[in-house]
Amino acid sequence: MEERLSPKRPSDLNPANLLTLLRLVLVPVFAVFLLEGRALPAFLVFGVATLTDWLDGWMARRFGWVTALGVFIDPLADKALQLTAFTLLAWRDHCPDWMAVLAWSRELLVVAGFALLALVAQLRTVKPSWLGKVSTFAQMASLALLLGLRAFGGTEFHENRVLLLLGVAVLLNFASGMEYAVKGFRAYEALQGHPDRRA
Repeated sequence: MEERLSPKRPSDLNPANLLTLLRLVLVPVFAVFLLEGRALPAFLVFGVATLTDWLDGWMARRFGWVTALGVFIDPLADKALQLTAFTLLAWRDHCPDWMAVLAWSRELLVVAGFALLALVAQLRTVKPSWLGKVSTFAQMASLALLLGLRAFGGTEFHENRVLLLLGVAVLLNFASGMEYAVKGFRAYEALQGHPDRRA
């Protein structure tokens, strides 16, 4: 009779989490290159970091390497990369300031909404909406295109088209952040209207 082995908890230092940690390490490297005006290295580092974002998620699901640490640091690394890109691109006048402001505001909305959901509804994880997934992908792709045009000498015509795509992606991503905030406030209002929970 074949003995069934009990599943073991995956190590926090599994390859998927190590790739995520690499993405966090690459964020300041990317920032330095962008601040120094070294467009090609900045683009390459951003590209590698973006690739690890896809790869670590696939590895975690494929090999059962999903851990609490990974669930926490993966979105942290994503947001650190995106917000760094928006902040520095706006600071160097490569994209409008309002894009950076909306990008930061969106994350504040998500944090506020998640905090309310965690406090009121006792939720520890919130499934991303399809709008959040699509807009985040479009945002990352547009940032990569913008950095690529800067690295390889794209024309003003093409850069304006990419900025248009990036602006649409930012607006959609902001809307997805509003979803989190609305869910959180609705959960809070529901609690306030429940006499047993107020007691």
